[in-house]
Amino acid sequence: MAVTHSTAARNAATDAVTALLNASGAGKLVFRTSPSSVTVPGTAVATLTFSATAFGASSSGIATANAITSDTNATGNASSVQFATLQTGAGVVVIQCSVAASASDINLTNGLTVSAGDTVSCSSLTYTALTA
Repeated sequence: MAVTHSTAARNAATDAVTALLNASGAGKLVFRTSPSSVTVPGTAVATLTFSATAFGASSSGIATANAITSDTNATGNASSVQFATLQTGAGVVVIQCSVAASASDINLTNGLTVSAGDTVSCSSLTYTALTA
């Protein structure tokens, strides 16, 4: 039998994780090259800033990010972006996920290579902690 969670449990788990991003000021969405893990993130190529409250309250276990400020002067790198970290304002990584052109945790639509000085933006972002 598969494990299932009630909507209340999914909302509580999702809200608990996203609340961690609000610690120490506005959190960050950082796009990185390989290798990357929660404890040893890869090289940062673009850093976007979450609103003071990163995500709204979850509904049906899904939280939607509030406005995310673009990085208008990315550091850039010759290697392609492969990972992203969602972290506190103090730089503590809360979530690490994969990045690709499609079918990934985060999809980049204008290519995976970020050059120095590029503007990197995020039009929408959702987070789900548990499945139904």
